[in-house]
Amino acid sequence: MSRSNDSYRITIIGAGIIGLTTACTLLKEYAANENLQLTIISETFSPNTTGDVSAGYWEPYGLEKIDENVLRWAGYTYNIFLNEFFSTKAARAGIMKISSYILNGFDGQNKTNNQINIKPEYSELVQHFRSLDKREISMFDHLKPTSGFAMSSIVVEISKYLPELYRFLAQDYRVRFIKKKIHSIIELKDKADVVINCTGLASRYLVGDQTIRPARGQVYLIKIIFFLNHFFFILFRLFVFMLHG
Repeated sequence: MSRSNDSYRITIIGAGIIGLTTACTLLKEYAANENLQLTIISETFSPNTTGDVSAGYWEPYGLEKIDENVLRWAGYTYNIFLNEFFSTKAARAGIMKISSYILNGFDGQNKTNNQINIKPEYSELVQHFRSLDKREISMFDHLKPTSGFAMSSIVVEISKYLPELYRFLAQDYRVRFIKKKIHSIIELKDKADVVINCTGLASRYLVGDQTIRPARGQVYLIKIIFFLNHFFFILFRLFVFMLHG
């Protein structure tokens, strides 16, 4: 697609974190094109999207292989969030920079497996990456890890971030929002030059992709009344903990 002043009609289906960040990226890439027409169609908008209750923690994980594409995408995302963290909108958008610990070999498992001591592929992308020393590992004696790493990562409170993205997009005259359930991409025939599917799990029904499935367990939100230290990791929100199973 050219970045000239040619007219383009782009429709994004889905207004979760992927849909709205895709829209922001398009506006950035085609900032000089006044004839861009960007339409975002979704059955639900924040605070009623799946993203509003998601974790928002940066770390490439759960992948069989981390290739160059994944590293490029991960690095691009990390840098965007890091820049936003140092901006004036960080508190409004729920963006936090945190120190993260990645532990390996729980309960003494894999003591002889040298693979667990190898730095992850994304180590060059992040700030302050280092191996944990024995003293630091001893802080997690209740988990009995055999090794670990530390790094600076990003947590995004999606329930705050999505409204900020929405406000940013709504200020651009080239963007419009439509609340509607799309049952088939055929419905958009002759209404868009490009259609981008950002419906996530709903792709099972929208385009019949039965390979789409949830990647990780459950998320619980609880009020902050006491400190917990027996979960794999805890993400902080204002007045609540986010627990991952």
